This record gives sequence, structure tokens and C-alpha cells, in this order.
Amino acid sequence: MQEDMHYYGTYALARAAGLPVKQAQVIAYAAQYVDDSTDNDSEVHKDGGMFETVATAHTNAEAIGNAVADQTEQRKVWMPFHFFPGGEGETISEKLLCTKDGPLAQEMVANHLQHALKNQTEYALTLLGITAHVYADTFSHYGFSGVSSGKNKVDSQSFELDVKDPQVKAYIMGKMSGFFSKYAPNFLIQNYRRFASDGASVATGALGHGAVGTYPDRPFLRWRFNYKLENADSGWRNNKATFLEGCEKLHALFSNYAKQSGSDDAGREFSEIRDTVAGILALEAAKDGRIDAWKGAVLNGDLFQPDANEALHYDPYHWREQRQDFEHLSKSAEVIKTDVYRFHQAAAYHRNYTLKQLLPRHGILVL
Repeated sequence: MQEDMHYYGTYALARAAGLPVKQAQVIAYAAQYVDDSTDNDSEVHKDGGMFETVATAHTNAEAIGNAVADQTEQRKVWMPFHFFPGGEGETISEKLLCTKDGPLAQEMVANHLQHALKNQTEYALTLLGITAHVYADTFSHYGFSGVSSGKNKVDSQSFELDVKDPQVKAYIMGKMSGFFSKYAPNFLIQNYRRFASDGASVATGALGHGAVGTYPDRPFLRWRFNYKLENADSGWRNNKATFLEGCEKLHALFSNYAKQSGSDDAGREFSEIRDTVAGILALEAAKDGRIDAWKGAVLNGDLFQPDANEALHYDPYHWREQRQDFEHLSKSAEVIKTDVYRFHQAAAYHRNYTLKQLLPRHGILVL
């Protein structure tokens, strides 16, 4: 999923579930920041304190650079944060395939909800945001793996896109072409239609859904393809339906937290907002247009009674600036109460829980 869902959709659903503006903002910011936190580094303060960050994503260039060479990074970043393993099948490759709303994802969500409730004065909200990102991605990234795998390879001749607006169809096909023109070898560009998914597979080491570009992340799209292995048909993937399922599950997560934490502010049932959410998801538009649709629904009161200060702007540099200010703090411990520090606390907890507790509990050893 993209920013329209990870920030604006998440924010709207959290508010509709009864969470106040500030809490919904932190949750939604953390959900989107999973895609923007690309650095693994540490900084030592003059008083000796250290702030270490956790990379929860890579840039496209970084993904290509380490796709084949560094499986450890794949397992620390793509698997726990973007392609949560389904745990189904017999082989490790099968078990690592992301499954829509799979049992392991459900177990993770239940664990994180209880952990957040126990840590409300610390990193509860940023953990809920990370949880929302990971869980939502299972409704779009299912059928692909967060490690380089032949199971991610796609027959480039097999794509079918069901889009009513020809201009929108051309736009999303152009976005895929743009990815290749920036990152794939020139000879693949010259044969784009023939080598489309092959180029992405080469470029990303068959990592994640690179072979199908951004098709899984566009909520309005209905599409299909064949996997290269055994020429298996994906069947029609109806993003509108799966995204709507994901929205309902996120709303339930936020409702549970609101009620159990005592911050319930007259939330609405999902059945009351289902049609509005479905209408937003069905909009055939680029990301900015979809963002505007979420904003409009919030400001018009279509999802909940709006506040005068709704947080309808995402600035990726806001938390980065908090991190950059670390060296200027009078005491290193002051950073502990910042949202960016709490994000990295939550990211470290989620990664360790997934890779060192949940997956081994189910007989899956990845690190």
C-alpha cells in the first residue's frame, strides 16, 4: 500500500474508531514512516548516550543493491515489515509467502494490541502504527515473499488489468515502466513489454512484488497474472475488495485499543462507514487524488464528526528532524519522549518479536 492508505486511510479509520486527533496522528504517522525509515545508524550524544535507529524500509536503489547479496537485510526489513509470512506450506519458501490476514499476522496483531495496552505511556501508539502498516500490507502483498525467491517471478506476458479509465491505465503502466527506466539494465528497457516483469526480477533479485510493480498497492485495481513457477494463475486479484477487508480489520484494531485504553471518543461502527470507504477505494486516480478523497471524507464528516484541527498532512521530515536534533539536546535522555525515538523502540520490538519469538514458535527459522 502507499501513502494514501498508510497515512490518510489509517488516520481516518483510527479517528472513526474513536481515537482523538493526536493519538490517530501518531498512529498514522508511524504507519507511513515504516516506508520512510531507511537508515540503520547510531549517534552518540556528548554526554555518552546513544540513539540507534532501525531501518524498516529501503530505497529502490538500496533494495536492488542488496537484493541478491544480503539476505540478512531482507529478513530484517522486508519480511517483518512488508511481507509478513503466512506460515503455510511445507518448505521454508512456502511458509515465507505473505498470506492475506494469515494466522501468524493475526497472532502478531493480538500480541501487539496487548503490549500496547501495557505500555500506553511509552511507545504504544507507534507500535499500533507499525502494526497497522504490517497488517494492512498482508491485504495487498499476499502471494509474494519478502526474500529473493523464484516464487516471486511472474510471466511478463500474462498481465491483465481491469481499469475503466484508459488514462489511468496508461498512468499505472507508465509507473511500472518508470521503475525499470531508472533501475533496470538498458537492454531490458528497450524491450519493456516483453521483459517487464523479467526486468524487475533481475533488478530486485525476485524480491517482494517487484515483478508486478505497484499493481498490488493501487486500491481500485482488478488484475491478474501468471507466476513463472508451473505457470500458476494468480486468479483475479480484486484490490478494492481486499483493501476493504483490510480497512475493516484496522478499524477493529483501533476500536479495541480505544475501548480498552479508555480513549474511546464516540467511535462509529464500520458498517456505518463501509460504503464511504468502499467509494474511496474504488476511485480510479493517482495517489494524490486518492489522498484528496480521504481528506474530503474526513472534512465533510462522512466518516466521523470532524475536529477543527484534523491532522491531514504527512511530512516525512518531521520525525527525521527530531532525530537530527538529538545532538543538540542538553541531555541525551530527552530524546526518549520524542515520537521518533518511540517509533524506533516499537520497530525494534516488532522485529525481535517476529523473527525471534513468533516465527520460531511456529518452526520457522529465518535468523
